[in-house]
Amino acid sequence: MVLITNARCYSATDIFAAGFQDHRIGPVLGTDENTGAGGANVWTHELLSDLLQGDRATPYVPLPKGAGMRVSIRRTLRVGALSGTPVEDLGVVPDELHRMTRRDLLEDNADLFDRAGLLLKDREPHTVSVTDAVSVNGSLKLKVKAANVDRVDVYVDQRPYASADLTDGQAAVTVPVAAAARAARIDGFEAGRLVAGKTEQLP
Repeated sequence: MVLITNARCYSATDIFAAGFQDHRIGPVLGTDENTGAGGANVWTHELLSDLLQGDRATPYVPLPKGAGMRVSIRRTLRVGALSGTPVEDLGVVPDELHRMTRRDLLEDNADLFDRAGLLLKDREPHTVSVTDAVSVNGSLKLKVKAANVDRVDVYVDQRPYASADLTDGQAAVTVPVAAAARAARIDGFEAGRLVAGKTEQLP
């Protein structure tokens, strides 16, 4: 996947972009040199005063001439290579920068999407899928097919059940006492890193 950002990505989308980049899900393609640099809850002086209303020890008093102030609470921090770095005030710097073109403005981001397509073209695809699922003697037998994945972990109805190494991109997994299962999630790994995932509804 490629994530496209700009300077208007703020607050929740700042946090999403940071997680996307920190967990190396894919490249971040930005049309600006940074996202909006939000990533915390903003509390006003008025709110803080209301929270301690009636408390004689409150430090909050009305500010002169109707002035106000705001503070950041619960600031979001980065993980991975940027562990501990705040999102607020710094934002997310894209891995690749695309300057918007006339064609982008007049043709619904045509050049931007072409650039994203080129980034995807250069990346190795990772896929997982369930090709067959049958119930046998109270157990669920799954056949899994994958590309560029060397191990799969299997969750049935959101419970972890099995892990299997793949041979030639395929594996057979037996899940005991799961004949009535409704859904299976397959997580695919390459060299110990999660690179693909898919949830399949079971017949």
